[in-house]
Formats: sequence, C-alpha cells, structure tokens
Amino acid sequence: MAIVLEGEKRRFDWKLPALILAITGVLGGGIYFLFFAPTPAIEVIVSPAVRSTSELSSIRFDPAAVVNSEEFRSLRRYGSDPTIGRVGRSNPFIEF
Repeated sequence: MAIVLEGEKRRFDWKLPALILAITGVLGGGIYFLFFAPTPAIEVIVSPAVRSTSELSSIRFDPAAVVNSEEFRSLRRYGSDPTIGRVGRSNPFIEF
C-alpha cells in the first residue's frame, strides 16, 4: 500500500503587487505632472481673465474726488458705530 502525499498548490495572490503598482503609478504620475510636464493648457484658457485683471489694476483712483463729490456728501448715517460690550468675566476662576 502506497501513501501519496501531494502538497496543496498555492495560488499567487495578486492583490498586494497590484496595490503597490497602483500607488507607484499614482505617485509617479503626480511627480511627472507637478515637476516635469509642459505648461498646462489652463493658463491659455485663463488668460482673458488675467487680461481683465491687469486692466482693472491700471485704473487710477482719486479718493479726494470721491470724498468731495456731491453724491458722497448727500449720504446720511442711519446708525451708530458699533461698540464693544463686556465680554466674559473679570476673573474666570471664581465660582458663580
């Protein structure tokens, strides 16, 4: 009578190598696009907004003309300046 011992075949688990490969791919792609990729196309799309911002920054503003204008002088105050009230207790360690 012969005894046959055959070992159980182990299947290779692909989960860990696939996870490592995915993480390496994401990190590698991020490093490439952050440091080595050419200028993104978004700068070409945003350029009209940048142009309008530069036009706004070139406008000259004269505060004296605003303060001395008739429209500014016709404004009325309907409230008072806010005041700071009492906040907290003078000694927070005293019991009530």
